[in-house]
Amino acid sequence: MEDFIHRQVPFILAEQATLLQIEKIINQSGKTLSDYNLPVFDDFIDFNLENLNDNVQQSIDEANRMRPLLNVNQLNVSNAVLAALNEQPCVENQHSRLFFMDGPAGSGKTFTYNYLFAEMSSRGVKSATAAWTGIATTLFTNGSTLHGLFKLPVPILDNSTCNVTANSIQGQFLKQVCLLMLDETSMITKHALNAIDRLLKDVCNNNFPFGGKVILFCGDFRQILPVVKRGRPAEVVESCIKCSFTVAMGAEVYIN
Repeated sequence: MEDFIHRQVPFILAEQATLLQIEKIINQSGKTLSDYNLPVFDDFIDFNLENLNDNVQQSIDEANRMRPLLNVNQLNVSNAVLAALNEQPCVENQHSRLFFMDGPAGSGKTFTYNYLFAEMSSRGVKSATAAWTGIATTLFTNGSTLHGLFKLPVPILDNSTCNVTANSIQGQFLKQVCLLMLDETSMITKHALNAIDRLLKDVCNNNFPFGGKVILFCGDFRQILPVVKRGRPAEVVESCIKCSFTVAMGAEVYIN
């Protein structure tokens, strides 16, 4: 397991990869993990060991190309997120796995997201990038909208739930994802974030914030806030992440 961790594989995947390797060896003798009182390998986690060696060279090259181009603030953001991925979620660090990246237009937030996506892919680890609007997703590597990734309903109310079940293909994918990068957070309503929080807790079968996932929120409060139909300014402000989630965030980082 230490070998996988040394190769920058996050803790939870390193544990699963180790069990998979052990299982392959003992299966040759007709034994299973349960015969030795070892934890059963989680079938929902799609960890391909060959990806570490053969199928990620393009991502390695891309990460190596982008890394020297990061400025100091972008590098600090990336290092903080990658460090959090090396820790297993627990009560002590449940809030320090949530980050908010703030910066004005043109400061390099999207570049940081694409670097992190390449870095994760180069390590054979799944990540996902999503934005509130479709136009913004075109700037990301394999980007999608939040509605597409989490199957958010329309309209979104305070008791809304995502149209994803834990055993569905989308639910299995979300369980495998270690890093979620959510852009245009300033435009996302608190009801949508609450629905995503409930979904990830259900998919990951725990009660940690957002299922214990490492999440990099990103937004610019200099731009538009959530649209509240015929809402007064106070209602618009009250509906956004700044009002609702600041206390829960583990760190707020800035790109100038």
